[in-house]
Amino acid sequence: MAGYHEDLRGRPPLGRKAVPGKARKSLKAAIGAVTLSLVLAACSGAVSGNQATGPDAGEFDTLTSEGAERITSQGAAKLDMTTGRLDKEAVGLPADAAKGPLIFARDGREIQVSIAGPKGTVSGSSDTLKFATDSARSDFKEVTLYHRFDKWEDLEKDVRDAVSRYGLDADDAEYWLQNVTKTSSPADLFKHTLGPGTSTGLAVTYDIVYDFPDPSVISVRVSPLEG
Repeated sequence: MAGYHEDLRGRPPLGRKAVPGKARKSLKAAIGAVTLSLVLAACSGAVSGNQATGPDAGEFDTLTSEGAERITSQGAAKLDMTTGRLDKEAVGLPADAAKGPLIFARDGREIQVSIAGPKGTVSGSSDTLKFATDSARSDFKEVTLYHRFDKWEDLEKDVRDAVSRYGLDADDAEYWLQNVTKTSSPADLFKHTLGPGTSTGLAVTYDIVYDFPDPSVISVRVSPLEG
């Protein structure tokens, strides 16, 4: 604090008698305010320095009734599976909850979903989010979102993107893409499963129901690697 007792030109401070009483009080108050701000800044810096490098509080969504309503109203869901699992208590639910919420998008909208995994992110849009579990486990067995496609080109692009993004088997995906539109039997390839791909540190499985000319659906199932 010694520096605060010299003026800006380096001259020694005025003696106490040379400073009027009112000015001394103002100077004392100013010095006190500066000292307090430095103390608060130091405390703030100490807290910041000790914080974990993970996401800020409130960045990820909860699955309480209020959290589910927020997801529906905002049309977006961000879930934290960076530990490789989605614990019930971490999203505001009891560890022994027998089931998770079923969240629907509002009419004409989709929910933009982002699931942060240990090594990457699973993302997409869906009109429904499903959380599967049972009372014997403290986490969710599976998070499912549903992609709906009106055009073959969009479905084809999504499957090929999933190969590189999630580590789905490239040969299996390409075989399905090359042959599904040529088959004459609904039982042959019209329902097909790709995966799981594990490149994000999560198990990502594509369950495809090809139903042209009606919209086709891909159920994207996201699970812990250990099942």
